[in-house]
Amino acid sequence: MEIFHRHSMSFERLKVPLPGMELGHINVYVFRCSDGYVLIDAGLATYDAALALIRGLKSLGVKLSEISKVFITHLHADHITLVQFLSEVASPDFYIGKEELRDTITSFDEFINKYIDEYKRHGVPADILEAFLKLHPMSRFRKAYEDIWKLNWKGVGDGEKVGCGLEAVWTPGHTPGHTVYVTKFGIFTGDHVLPKITPNISWYPRPGFNPLKEYLSSLKKVDLKTRGFPAHGDEIPNLSARVSELLKHHERRLNEILKVLQEPLTTYQVAKRISWDAGAFDQFNAYNKIFAIGEALSHLIYLEEAGVIRRVEKEVVYWVRL
Repeated sequence: MEIFHRHSMSFERLKVPLPGMELGHINVYVFRCSDGYVLIDAGLATYDAALALIRGLKSLGVKLSEISKVFITHLHADHITLVQFLSEVASPDFYIGKEELRDTITSFDEFINKYIDEYKRHGVPADILEAFLKLHPMSRFRKAYEDIWKLNWKGVGDGEKVGCGLEAVWTPGHTPGHTVYVTKFGIFTGDHVLPKITPNISWYPRPGFNPLKEYLSSLKKVDLKTRGFPAHGDEIPNLSARVSELLKHHERRLNEILKVLQEPLTTYQVAKRISWDAGAFDQFNAYNKIFAIGEALSHLIYLEEAGVIRRVEKEVVYWVRL
């Protein structure tokens, strides 16, 4: 637990574990509001996470019944699936971006199969797709997702004042409805801006959604010389400096993809040929390979819309430089 004091407001960071995930933990931020305590993000629906959250709150002298509001940055499992547990032990209001509510999952098989079908079109081998199907959080935490979408969610809009000194700002890219929460002393950035790693910007099954274009645009919304409080890792002292690094990273990646497209390639072939900070593509497990393929695809879609490459539909999709 860490206590932060900013102007007249103090808040705490609880490191809630993410068993089986490389990130290790998620930051759940806790602070006092007029009608109780507020959480930003909740955690993963596991025994270890629930126990850590209970113990962390207890160490702060916070009773579960005193939680009045929970603000979720986006729908990924490590941020949202523990809210059903919170709804059973407390009666908070649950908030998430309106654009995220557009993608309430009513059929998990249909949702996951959209990924499988699309990646198959982009040359991904069957063994990777089969492993991904078993590893996808929508499969592993299906029951938690089924439960949380039954809750009475309050959708928040871009620029909406949501109380407790917070303003919701829509920052699509990592997901279509990702939302950060802005205060006078900094920004709770969720996965929009992280201190050490670049957030994964992957293809998403929403027609017309250009994830990288949206991400680069929404990065400018947080291009401020203020502190960032991310969902993973430590405080970001200067968000503007980190935003600049992320913009340069994606510019380098776009240029690298153009360089490897000396011949028609599938998205899978592009992902295998470009460099990754986490190591060699062939050494990744199936889950990280899908992350890499999705990221490559988002950059290819961006370049396609920019008019510098085009897709050729054969038995699979090939990309060609213009």
